[in-house]
Amino acid sequence: MKMKRYLLLALAVAIPSGAPGSAQAESGNEYLDMDITQLMTITVTSVAKKEQHLLDAAAAVFVITQEDIRRSGVTTLPDALNLAPGVHAARINSNKWSVSTRGYAGYTSNKLLVLIDGRSVYSPAYSGVFWDMQNTLLEDIDRIEVVRGPGGTLWGANAVNGVINIITKKAQDTQGGLVRLGGGNQFFTTAARYGAKVGENNYGRAYLTYDNFRNNSIYGTTRSAEDEWRPFQTGFRFDGEEGERLEWTLQGDVYRNEGEQLTSFLWAPDPPYFNSGSLDASRNEGANILGRIRKEMGDGQALIFKAYYDYANRDEHFYQLDFETLDLDLQYETPLGDRHDLTMGLGYRSVWGEFSKNFQVALSDGQDNLYSAFIQDEITLLSDRLHLTLGTKFEHNDYTGVEWQPSARLHWKPHQRHALWLSAARAVRTPAMVERSGKVLIGMYPSPDGQMSPMYMSGNDDFESEELYAYEAGYRWQVTERLFLDTTVFYNDYDKVQSLSPVVTPTGVSANFSNVAEGESKGFEVAADWKATDQLSFALAYSYLDFDIFLNKEALLTGQSDTRKDSSPMHQLSLRSSYSLLPNVQLNLWGRYLDSITNFYFTEAGASQLTIDEAILLDANIIWTPRKGLELMLAGQNLLDSKQLHFVSEYATPPTEIERSIFGKITWRF
Repeated sequence: MKMKRYLLLALAVAIPSGAPGSAQAESGNEYLDMDITQLMTITVTSVAKKEQHLLDAAAAVFVITQEDIRRSGVTTLPDALNLAPGVHAARINSNKWSVSTRGYAGYTSNKLLVLIDGRSVYSPAYSGVFWDMQNTLLEDIDRIEVVRGPGGTLWGANAVNGVINIITKKAQDTQGGLVRLGGGNQFFTTAARYGAKVGENNYGRAYLTYDNFRNNSIYGTTRSAEDEWRPFQTGFRFDGEEGERLEWTLQGDVYRNEGEQLTSFLWAPDPPYFNSGSLDASRNEGANILGRIRKEMGDGQALIFKAYYDYANRDEHFYQLDFETLDLDLQYETPLGDRHDLTMGLGYRSVWGEFSKNFQVALSDGQDNLYSAFIQDEITLLSDRLHLTLGTKFEHNDYTGVEWQPSARLHWKPHQRHALWLSAARAVRTPAMVERSGKVLIGMYPSPDGQMSPMYMSGNDDFESEELYAYEAGYRWQVTERLFLDTTVFYNDYDKVQSLSPVVTPTGVSANFSNVAEGESKGFEVAADWKATDQLSFALAYSYLDFDIFLNKEALLTGQSDTRKDSSPMHQLSLRSSYSLLPNVQLNLWGRYLDSITNFYFTEAGASQLTIDEAILLDANIIWTPRKGLELMLAGQNLLDSKQLHFVSEYATPPTEIERSIFGKITWRF
């Protein structure tokens, strides 16, 4: 069986090279019309918090372009992240994902900072991202910058294993109309967007999108997982210029998602103490508004001010929460002499949280404030050849007080086709609300007095920030006009990692959040782009991860264990091919190999483990453009199996197999 699957993957990526087609035919595809040299001049902003070419970035950064998203056929934002090396974006069910880089995978992956146009979508309640609440119109995304490795010097706490920065197009780049309609056996999708000029130098757009993702199956059965998901989102964006030196942006979104989820069980205070297979109707809604002004002041100086407000409400059977976030950020850029290029800034963030308390989950209402300042200096050691970047960020939060996150990066460009870089950095993940003052029910167990008593994961006022010391090196090489290679090696040393320490109480045992674990990871990542011919291109991504968590003496005395080290695949391989069968017909194939992983989840019997075998995934689509502005796609996802288990949530949802999906889609631009 394994050999058969390897042969299928090889066949999937080899078919285009032998397919018939005219060598003289001109590709109608913008991506295939570009050479690799042009692709490597793509601008990134997430590494230095200002524009720089990808080849000049001293970090493990990968750019997912709009064309990558279009050709992949993905239908959700988290699924698009698998296009980047080192990212493990695994679907749990119709509306839940585990998204991580370099380990610590889980529904509550808490070491990855995610931004949409500079607005953080990282939840302060439990440390992580509710991916079912991020439904930006895929066609409006300009690029997704994926930084593997720490980014705390510029982006602050929680940018430990990486930063994902989703950047949408400016309004002037989305003029005219767009209508999308699609559907198949697993989902229905529709979207509309219209952009127009609203002044001499001002542009705007508005959009809406609605999807309906259907039920999958409970693992090992034919029973429905009852995980239907119906996300709706609408929003706007305005961009303008005042003269040659002032640019501004105003944008916002409103969303409402509804769906169902089947819980494995819910605990109850009375016999039989749990309810099995409860069906839960969930509703998530929210809104945000963001404004940004950039003022060029001459002589290379610039001042940027950004502010946003975000409201989020999440209503599920076992918890309800309301969040309001206000964030203010001021950044100043200036050269200092001929050798120094300074970037510095100040920030303030305030989060208000309200929670309904029940037998399952209890969090304290409250307000948290964060004050921050950063400075970074890019020092030219050899003109156009060698640069040293030093920086640090200071933050003060209400939980752990002062945190420092320094970094040093060295970038050497011995030749215009070669770039080498080294980095060392410290990053922290600050405590979430649940880790300091929350209570989450684990189960009902006999207490010393013979009664059944609840056992909670309980917050701890002494819980400290998790720490990472990271060391990386990378090499980028433009081998030819048609071939580009990007490699990274890394070593991560984690300290004060989140753990659970049993504490004996008069009524039983409580598991308190603590910092009694340590960890380390090492590995490497490779990405390659090869434009074999004018009609054929390949994109390869491979990552290797050796990850371990171990407990210090205090934890070992309690007999505590941790299974998170096996929740991320050791080996990941992705190979995409794009072939122009005709000037207006394109075939896209995407094969992926994932090593086996082990997930833990809770049942009424306690924590259980489930190993998911290694797997090969195959997606394919054909895109036909019968005339300018009109595009038709026929696509299939998860083609090698009728259904597959990708990941198991550590929360109380049953293991769910993702069904094979066959769908068609029409996109009309006018």
